[in-house]
Amino acid sequence: MKHSIVLFLLLLFLTNSQAQTDFYSIQPLGHHYIYDSKYFDQPREIQVYQNGVNGNLQSDSILSIYVMDAQYPPTFNLFCSTFELLFPNTPCVIIGISNPERQSELTPPFTDSIDVKGYDNPGHADNLLLSLKNEIIPFISKKYHTDSNRILVGHSLGGTFVTYAMINDTELFPCIIAISPNYAYSKEMMIDKIKKWAERPHNNKSYIYLAHGQKDKIEEKFLPATQKVYQILKDNPRIVLKYDSLNIEKHSHTIFEGYYRGLLMFKDYLK
Repeated sequence: MKHSIVLFLLLLFLTNSQAQTDFYSIQPLGHHYIYDSKYFDQPREIQVYQNGVNGNLQSDSILSIYVMDAQYPPTFNLFCSTFELLFPNTPCVIIGISNPERQSELTPPFTDSIDVKGYDNPGHADNLLLSLKNEIIPFISKKYHTDSNRILVGHSLGGTFVTYAMINDTELFPCIIAISPNYAYSKEMMIDKIKKWAERPHNNKSYIYLAHGQKDKIEEKFLPATQKVYQILKDNPRIVLKYDSLNIEKHSHTIFEGYYRGLLMFKDYLK
């Protein structure tokens, strides 16, 4: 019942016109950091929220979760609250990555320039990936004593990015939650990349939560490519795949149930 109330209240909040006006005025949870990145031309922001962490924990015991699109405080706060509700005794550091130019930094280098004409300066996901690997993760590991237990979380283009990150560096990113990912991007170029990645030998298992919504025109546009990815991954013994069809009819709302169900389906991994 508590879980349903949390989701209902947040959806009610987001559909209220006054709430929409105040969307960016909400304060994100945790500590706020600004850093200069050699991979971007402007200062970058991250949020860090700690759950059940104390100074006596060894580094390998602290899970770190990196959540894309933290420039939207309500959705980052929801993720932190959902985790704390489901796993109150699981030590975790949740890092919110702000993506102010999301159509640029969350999209992989494209293979078809005509197909991506509707995007704003697309194809620069490698900059964000390098910033994660060489700047953000080392900072978090040093300051918060985290190590290899790491999850990436993203919705829509954020889901595209976290998938791209996993297939580029599986050892660094062994687990992802991809909600309504855009694999239709650049004429489904991600399909071939995912297929080649799945065929390569891996030392350890990879964990993927993959979800989509229903009926909404964006969800319907993304669905065929998502189903192709499911077919590629579903029988791979090295991949633990949780595939979910959410009973949600609006693309912007799949993030809420997706956070909850994605975390719940990975409860054994998370603990």
